Amino acid sequence: MSDGISAEGHAGMLIPIRPYDLLMSECRAIHIVRVSGPDSFEEFQAEVGDEAVAIGRGSAAGIRLDDPSISRTHASLAFKDGCVMIRDVGSRGGTSVNMMRLEGEEALRLHDRDLLLLGPWKLLIRIPDDVPPPVAEGLPATEAAASAEENPAPANGPGRGDPLYATRASIFLKLKADGTFDRELGWVEFADKYSRVIAGFARNAGLPAQEADDVLQDVLLGFFRVSERFEYDPKKGRFRGYLKRVTLNAIRARHRRKRPTTGFDDTVDPPIESDLDAAWDRQWTEQLLQRAMGEAKNEVEERTWQAFELYGVRGVPAEEVAKEIDMSPSAIRHAKMRLTRRVREIVNRLRQSEG
Repeated sequence: MSDGISAEGHAGMLIPIRPYDLLMSECRAIHIVRVSGPDSFEEFQAEVGDEAVAIGRGSAAGIRLDDPSISRTHASLAFKDGCVMIRDVGSRGGTSVNMMRLEGEEALRLHDRDLLLLGPWKLLIRIPDDVPPPVAEGLPATEAAASAEENPAPANGPGRGDPLYATRASIFLKLKADGTFDRELGWVEFADKYSRVIAGFARNAGLPAQEADDVLQDVLLGFFRVSERFEYDPKKGRFRGYLKRVTLNAIRARHRRKRPTTGFDDTVDPPIESDLDAAWDRQWTEQLLQRAMGEAKNEVEERTWQAFELYGVRGVPAEEVAKEIDMSPSAIRHAKMRLTRRVREIVNRLRQSEG
């Protein structure tokens, strides 16, 4: 490494990052993977310190994204108080984290497996050894207190206040229930939450749509067969990783069944771990976001949600939204701020419970 830091792309690029003295500041390694958008880069790694690193298409940007929709200085990354922070710096096209747009000059903490939208790119953020966010992170003090009061920590062992209890209660205990109707409810919920992740991952592994659906059925039937004795032990790993291993095994099994007729080398597994880790994490994060959005939507009036969706997600100017739904721009901004906090809280809760 030279006098600064650099990000090396796996497509043969070397993306320089503005130099500064690493020895004078604490740094954090991050890994950024392109999951959609132009293939001018695939992925790169960098170390971020307390001096902001600019993202943009200008020659002075530390992380360069060359596209007309990207401002010369679009956003910045910095490491503050043990957290990787991103800030939009007045870009024309805006910066979104997990589908929700940042306000001008708003700084937000990034977490492992967050999705960053910049121009035509969707980027997966990986932060090694990132500590799972607390459920109430990002809430005002009054809302955080209310959340803690409604979900008290368990006094002795798992209980309704235990973040893992939600997963066990909503799915796995139902799968083991004695009553047929309860078991069916559990499977409907399980399939609704995870089918898209499983099938999407199988398609990204190179399987055609029909075979991806077959993998989905294999995984669901496999869970159903063992559901009477299935025990989810979070001490052995997060459910996200467990479901990924089960899906990988189902894909491998399908490849092995094809080898006698296709001439595949029986010692070779499909090349999916290195290529598709990002695909799995993207699918997982997107299904968490969809569930969080759906839960938050049910808590507010339709017009409030419409204001959030138009202004906070799609980036329609508040003044235009105001004319369309008959709300003041200030009310629209308030709705966006409140619902953004709420969606982030739900995502944090789901990440704690399911990985």
